[in-house]
Amino acid sequence: MNGPLNLISLAKSGAGEVQAVPQTDLKVQILAEPQPLVLKDDMWLLVLEGDLIIDLPHGDFRTLKQGDSLLLEAPLEGTLMPLEETVILQR
Repeated sequence: MNGPLNLISLAKSGAGEVQAVPQTDLKVQILAEPQPLVLKDDMWLLVLEGDLIIDLPHGDFRTLKQGDSLLLEAPLEGTLMPLEETVILQR
């Protein structure tokens, strides 16, 4: 059995790069500035820390706060816009 893994610390260790969560199909990432979102496959997203606006086509958007999750269905293009330093968990 492995010890506990702090997902926020794992995300912050990647300096903005996506970090794989060991032995899972999950990934964590810290966002400090807007990032393009281009989905070819569905993506489930959970905000672990911070606040995030997902800017979608045609003036649509979603606002997620800590603890909020959302299933984004592909194909989709948009922008992930953190309101502050934000940590996300995705699958």
